[in-house]
Amino acid sequence: MSNNDVPAYYPAYIAANNAVGTIPGGRRLPRGWTAVQLDRKDGLYLEWKDGVPSIDSRGAGGSRLRIAVALDYREAQRVEAYLGRSEERIGSFDIRYAYTYQPFEIILDDEQTRAAIREGVTLRMEGDGQPLWIFDELQGNESRKLFVPHLLIGGGERRMEQFLNSIASLSSLQPFGWLEGCVLDGLYALRPIVGASRIDPVIEAHLGQYLSADGQLLYEDLHGQAADDALTTIEATLPLAIIAKFRPDHPVVKRAISFWESRSEASGGAIVDGNSITAEGMYTVAYPQAVIAAKLGRADLAEQAIGQALLRRDTLARGNHLFLRYNRMSDTHYFRSWSRAYAWYMLGMTRTWHELKHSEFGRLPGVGEMEQELKRIADVAMHWVRPEGLWTAFLSEPETAPETSGSVGIAAALALGANYGLLGQHHYDAAAKTLEAIRPHLTPDGILSGVTQHNAGGIELQTCGYRVLSQMGMGLLAQLYAAVQEHRSA
Repeated sequence: MSNNDVPAYYPAYIAANNAVGTIPGGRRLPRGWTAVQLDRKDGLYLEWKDGVPSIDSRGAGGSRLRIAVALDYREAQRVEAYLGRSEERIGSFDIRYAYTYQPFEIILDDEQTRAAIREGVTLRMEGDGQPLWIFDELQGNESRKLFVPHLLIGGGERRMEQFLNSIASLSSLQPFGWLEGCVLDGLYALRPIVGASRIDPVIEAHLGQYLSADGQLLYEDLHGQAADDALTTIEATLPLAIIAKFRPDHPVVKRAISFWESRSEASGGAIVDGNSITAEGMYTVAYPQAVIAAKLGRADLAEQAIGQALLRRDTLARGNHLFLRYNRMSDTHYFRSWSRAYAWYMLGMTRTWHELKHSEFGRLPGVGEMEQELKRIADVAMHWVRPEGLWTAFLSEPETAPETSGSVGIAAALALGANYGLLGQHHYDAAAKTLEAIRPHLTPDGILSGVTQHNAGGIELQTCGYRVLSQMGMGLLAQLYAAVQEHRSA
């Protein structure tokens, strides 16, 4: 392997920043992390003091200039990048509704890369709106290299290998809740593939960001608000599946059970947020409930998990379509056949079924109903797949273009279903094709691109063709990769 086949990170030194700023009230940065503010008044000057000779020796060939968001941002913003001395514009970061830990990049050619190293780069927020917070140098912590402002140079065709390196590190860290839950599931799925000795320390490092030594849950919700020792939405409970597998006696497991009980009592048995029944709940509620039921021998949780799964089947599945959300008050469905709705529904039901089927609760009424629905929805998904093996952002709307996170989530469910003997060989073949089709969407260091942003920006953001880098998507991809490798080694 040549030196240039392995991508290298070159962190920037933040030479000057007058925009010190104050975090808005009630919000905070992740525990142990530091950041700087970007606004319209003050530019942020980046320079590269070290490593220039080694960069030059690599032959450059272009680079990726990156920053990572440090505080949830509920607006659309552009950050322009200029060469430090000549003030020549070299690109723009298109940042819309970004969440903490999300990286953004500008691809530079060889000449721009050398000029950036030579002159440094000034970043300026161009649009109106709230200041944008990005991570700073992070004290040179090597484990956090993805999140500091940096140039990424090099990298050949071994992108799946680099993906495994990045997912199995702190580079895949996400905000606690559904985003981090996808990553934890991906990491856990990789244990038999790459070895528990490699994966378990990574899972512990991820959990260490949120679980204190004395049993507290310390995190910020998706608005950047402090949410310590509280579960604010049903989407926050997905990480409990892996927490329960590793630490079934952790206090946060009891806290989750109490949270689900309170939501169920308030909604007549439905565990929901407000009046909306969502596909996410198949993955973020039914699945972790099934895991905890199996771990603790809780028949009531097993029955609840089945109930939550069938509730979503009955309210969201409509023939050849699946809806993300159903509002019980207005009797209205939203987001018809969104790719990630299929991922949450199919992956959540598959994992819920498998946890229960291989526990003492495998013969409970409803388990067989899930089996039938999984076979049906698998064929529905197959109806919409594109020739290259991906699905579009909205499955029935080809003009919305391929979307990677939903695609790998759907494919992971197909592969798992085939591995469990529930689905057929053709379902597995489709999943394996998706895995091959996803390779060009990995960056040189294995970060997944082509992902639609989380849907805080509404349906317009999902249909306009906007795509981002996402570690959450990497978690879904890891689940697909592991399922395909398991099948091949069987």
